[in-house]
Amino acid sequence: MRLTSVLKLTAACLLATAPFIRPANAQPIVLEDIIITANRAPSEAARTGADVSVVTESTFQAEGRPFALEYLDALPGVTVQRTGPAGTVSGFAIRGAPQQYVRVEVDGIEISDPTGTQVAPSLSGLLVDDMSRIEVLKGSQSALFGGQAVAGVVAITSPRATEDGFEARYLLEGGSYGTARGRVTLAGRDERGDVVFTLAHFQTDGFSAAEEDDGNSEDDGYTTTRLSASGTLYATDTVSVFASAFYQTEDGDFDGDPGPGGDAPNTFDQTTWGARVGIDFETFGQIENQVAVSYFDVNRDTDSFDQTFGPSEYNTDGERVRAEYTGRYDVSEQIGVQFGADWTRERSESNFSDGSDSNTLTGIYGQADWSPVDALTVNAALRFDEHSEFGDYTSGRLTAAYQVQPGTILRGSLGNGFRAPSNFELFDGFSGNPDLQPETSVSADIGLEQSFAGGRGSAQATLFWLRIDDLIEFDPDTSIFFQTNGTSESRGVELSAAWDLTETLTLSGAYTYTDAEMPDGSQRNRVPRNELAAFLDGAVTDRVDVGVGVRAVNGYVDGSTDIESANFEEAFAVVDARAAWNVTETAQVYLRVENLLDEQFQTARGYGTSDRAWFFGVTGRF
Repeated sequence: MRLTSVLKLTAACLLATAPFIRPANAQPIVLEDIIITANRAPSEAARTGADVSVVTESTFQAEGRPFALEYLDALPGVTVQRTGPAGTVSGFAIRGAPQQYVRVEVDGIEISDPTGTQVAPSLSGLLVDDMSRIEVLKGSQSALFGGQAVAGVVAITSPRATEDGFEARYLLEGGSYGTARGRVTLAGRDERGDVVFTLAHFQTDGFSAAEEDDGNSEDDGYTTTRLSASGTLYATDTVSVFASAFYQTEDGDFDGDPGPGGDAPNTFDQTTWGARVGIDFETFGQIENQVAVSYFDVNRDTDSFDQTFGPSEYNTDGERVRAEYTGRYDVSEQIGVQFGADWTRERSESNFSDGSDSNTLTGIYGQADWSPVDALTVNAALRFDEHSEFGDYTSGRLTAAYQVQPGTILRGSLGNGFRAPSNFELFDGFSGNPDLQPETSVSADIGLEQSFAGGRGSAQATLFWLRIDDLIEFDPDTSIFFQTNGTSESRGVELSAAWDLTETLTLSGAYTYTDAEMPDGSQRNRVPRNELAAFLDGAVTDRVDVGVGVRAVNGYVDGSTDIESANFEEAFAVVDARAAWNVTETAQVYLRVENLLDEQFQTARGYGTSDRAWFFGVTGRF
């Protein structure tokens, strides 16, 4: 099923990522409909009031596209914008709120860039070749995750060992624009633990980031290499130690100005790495505990050229250190409580700054699950944060899930959140304002999920509302960031459905209507009012798999620039296709086509997108 809000996992996979202990001699047990981000612990989807969408490794394998953003773009409530080919700056929004309002974690490591004008995650070069699943939790989630989780949370899990013994997985691909892609994953598991290593590489000559039909001919290439490792050691029946780490290098070209004459010899070189280590243990035989420490580091060097000011060099260095504790105790069969505390320090500096700037955020939180009857689960969470610059903030969240009847689930959530000012907004020597306070939010949603035809089909509908207040804006006259009384508001509906046409062929789709308004009442840039994604995928014979997907957009605006660009349209539709032949039970060759109908369109005014592109690959395991 291509689009779904649940995921079936084995206990072995789950325990590699979640704060629960597996006895050393335990055998894998199949668990139904498990999600992790909604309550920061494994939860049955039927008992989760928060709205979560999940993309699994089977979807990555079925569609074959290389980057995480390409899969987020197909989820209800998520919109993606690109300023050119692979590696160039790409943005995304959840329910109309841009990425600075979204927290993104990879194996529990927060990857938002602390050196940015606004702290925001960059997913431009994040390869799915180093992922096993993506969870997208929507709505204000600061009560559980702290600052930045205003519009939601994206939680990414790296590959995990799926069977006892040793396993190797590989992928090789080449195609249009001089693109080459490769990945190898080595995994091992036994009764004492598991370990996985992944090496992934992607390179392309690309095409012009500034729209080619505006007269720009310089190709903008990109190269990235990523290495990751993760593992769990079950020291005793009640103690396990886990660790994960990644290291990624990226370098590429980009065009700083869109439209005619946008070509420029701009380049960037970036290195990011992160690590997390922790321990799960039980106390008194009843309280489950996790203690973890994580680190994230990003260095970026940019060389650019401006027609007026000439060449310039901008170098940044940032890091994030985080320590956290989480505990869980089941008071009774009906009541469970979770509690925790965390401390985060962010540091940033650049070649234009005088020394480094830093801030800290300390938080404590608690939540409780209550199931007065088997069909109803209510979750309440409360958090208190203390920021080193603006003081304290209290956030809360309330969710409920009710099984009206077998196959019918009603769920809803209400929460508030905050986005702390970035180091740049606070401390920059030219534009900073140390008096800034956090932006605040309130969100609500209510949804209905229905399965039918004996589980062959499912459908879900969700109404959502999100309001962001105390906006931080930039004054072009004074070049200073300032606090406004403005309000940004978005509301809409998300629909998704899936139907198993046969035992091996599935039709699925999602539609989102978003009315996202800025404080002056104008439509938010690069958030379409209507977005539709539909997929037909599966096996047509024992050896042949096929997949066709279409994404259609209507009501798209981009007033970030007033240039006239050749292919900027309010509405467009893009079709992708893939066919694969299973050579053996463990090896597959495939042909993938992006933009099959050669649609000319833009998702950021003045910046180009790919023409029809062909890719051939082989993937398998041994």
